[in-house]
Amino acid sequence: MKSHPLRVFPGIVLSLLAAAAVATAQNISAELNGKLIALRGKSALAYAPPDLPQAKYIALYFSAGWCGPCHQFTPDLVRFYNELKPSHSDFEIIFMSHDHGQNAMEKYMSEMAMPWPAMRFSAARSSRLNKYAGPAIPCLVLVNDQGEVLSDSFAGKQYLGPHKVMNDLRKLLTGESTNVAQSDLGTPAPIDATLNQPPKQTVDSPSGTDWDKVFKKKSP
Repeated sequence: MKSHPLRVFPGIVLSLLAAAAVATAQNISAELNGKLIALRGKSALAYAPPDLPQAKYIALYFSAGWCGPCHQFTPDLVRFYNELKPSHSDFEIIFMSHDHGQNAMEKYMSEMAMPWPAMRFSAARSSRLNKYAGPAIPCLVLVNDQGEVLSDSFAGKQYLGPHKVMNDLRKLLTGESTNVAQSDLGTPAPIDATLNQPPKQTVDSPSGTDWDKVFKKKSP
C-alpha cells in the first residue's frame, strides 16, 4: 500500500510552504525593483528609493492625467506626503499610471509636482500590482511589506475614496486622524472604458465643467 506523499516528506512540504511565504513577502519589492522613476526637474529619471527596502507600508496610487477627480485629489496627497515623509521613512507612495502614454504620464507628474516615485509606464501596464487596482480612479491602496491590503479605496464595488486610505495611513504612522483639507471628488473615473482610447483634448469633471478651464493654472 502506497504512503501518502505528505506523510513521507512532511519536512519537504513545510519547506515548500515556508519558501512560498517568503516569495509572497518579497513580491512587492521584487515587482518594484528596477522599474521606478522620479521627477528630476521636469524630467522623469530612473530612481531607487533608499527607504523602500525597509518600508512597512506602501500606498499604490492608481491615477491618470485625463481623470478630473484625480486632479482634485492629488494635491491633497502631495500635501500629506510632504508633511509626513520627512519624519516617517517607513512608508512610500508609488504612482501606478493609467495614462495613455509615457509623455502624458510624465506631464501629469510634473503638473502635480508628485514628490513620490512612479512605476515606469511600460512596466506599469503589465505589472502584477494592477491586481490591487479598483475599477475606477483615483484609487489608493495601502499594503504592507508582505503585500497584504491594509486599506482600500473600494469595498467590493462600493467606492470609499482615497481620502479614507490616506487617513488610515496617517493613523498607522502617527496615531492621529488627518487634518488635511479634503476635496469633494464626486464620482470616480472608470478605467475600463478609457484605457484603450486615444487621449482627449479636454477632460470633463464630474460636475460637467471643463476641468482644464476651471482648475488648470493659466500661464501669466
